[in-house]
Amino acid sequence: MKTKKILRYFVIIILLAVFAYSLYNAAALAKDFNDMNRELKQVQAEFIVDEDVSEGGLEIKWTELLEKNSDVIAWIDIPGTNISYPVVQGKDNDEYLRRNLDKVYSKKGSIFVDATNLNPFYDYNTVVYGHNLMNSSMFSELKKYSKQAFADENNIVYVYFPDGSVFEYKVVSFHKIDAVNNDAFYNTGIMDKNGFLSLVKQNNYLKFDVEEADISSILTLSTCTNYNKNERYIIHAVLLNQ
Repeated sequence: MKTKKILRYFVIIILLAVFAYSLYNAAALAKDFNDMNRELKQVQAEFIVDEDVSEGGLEIKWTELLEKNSDVIAWIDIPGTNISYPVVQGKDNDEYLRRNLDKVYSKKGSIFVDATNLNPFYDYNTVVYGHNLMNSSMFSELKKYSKQAFADENNIVYVYFPDGSVFEYKVVSFHKIDAVNNDAFYNTGIMDKNGFLSLVKQNNYLKFDVEEADISSILTLSTCTNYNKNERYIIHAVLLNQ
């Protein structure tokens, strides 16, 4: 009986320790997300001069932003979502995976263009990555484009550049893929445009309502699903105004 009593107390202590550890982890995670949200809002407040959501218009403090980080090449903004961030390009695809604009470690990383894009936003396929975070920041809202109704209401993507130009894209596809077996989506050196368009249209969740002959380039936005290691959400948007 004494042994059973000791064992019961031991089990209770273990359960309490596990509970306390879970609470600690939950509190630490919440703090991380709050810190990330605060950092992202600070970046937006620091470098956006003015915003006209109805017109999709942003005025960016490019001089200050480029002084902060010369790897910034654009700013992406999707009205109807909370996606509005600087876009960087590193020497490889690991550089900004877990680094912020200050180039210091950050779980959220940065929004970044694939390092193999030689002429970002002018290549036929420009690939942009961002994390899918539980606090709905970075590229987490890309998953909403699995629904046609959401895509219909929020189908324009704006990309702003330091020279003052703005590219306007229209969202035409959404995919959930295994990135290992579908690496063609991430090809930045497209030679067969018709073949790539066929890939974009295949198993597409959305209506592809743009004439192929009118497509001069494509913007591919990619994020993890957070369900399987290699699973990704991808949306494609076609350039409207180049």
